[in-house]
Amino acid sequence: MSLFKGVDHVAIAAKDSRSLSQWYCDTLGFRILFDNQKDPPTCLVGGEMYGVLEIMPDNGAAVVQHQPLDPGIRHIAFRVSDFDAAHKSLADQGVLGLTQPGPAAGGGQIAFFQDPEGNLVQIVSRTSELI
Repeated sequence: MSLFKGVDHVAIAAKDSRSLSQWYCDTLGFRILFDNQKDPPTCLVGGEMYGVLEIMPDNGAAVVQHQPLDPGIRHIAFRVSDFDAAHKSLADQGVLGLTQPGPAAGGGQIAFFQDPEGNLVQIVSRTSELI
């Protein structure tokens, strides 16, 4: 038995944490699991699978633009139950930078897009479970 069970959450420091939290709810169908009621707030946002986004206020520093293969963490991937329907929903909502579907490492399909603050997001479907 491992002491380390897996990823609990990924944090995004946002210029507008309330607006970005609401965007993930409105666009991806997530819900706010926790709001610390501060102004600006830190929110925990999640979907049906275990895994949470912590969206917190940034420190006001200038945003550093990265390319998708620059060193470090570069995107957040969300599992979808119906890839074609999810891709169409994102296209219909006009999300920024939506790519055409491509193959996923480990099997399945992926597509990328950006959230309103420019964070790279991926949708992924799997042909079989990895774990």
